[in-house]
Amino acid sequence: MSWSFLTRLLEEIHNHSTFVGKIWLTVLIVFRIVLTAVGGESIYYDEQSKFVCNTEQPGCENVCYDAFAPLSHVRFWVFQIILVATPSVMYLGYAIHKIAKME
Repeated sequence: MSWSFLTRLLEEIHNHSTFVGKIWLTVLIVFRIVLTAVGGESIYYDEQSKFVCNTEQPGCENVCYDAFAPLSHVRFWVFQIILVATPSVMYLGYAIHKIAKME
């Protein structure tokens, strides 16, 4: 990948984005990724190990925890990041296709 290709790609994206859109997307994506990577893992790193079950049956902790929290917070946040970033990645793919077509 050459610098001229990246320059053309950024120019193409710049032509179809507003100032507010650029700021919004940057803050949204970066803020979510940083919070998930830094805060999410340190807070929810091993949430099941401290979960106390009311019976002593084998496997009760897993079943009770799954009933309590069917989806991990960190996995949900990563899923949100993927959903929010998908339109931008699709537009990036379109811009790359358009640049390749012009060459």
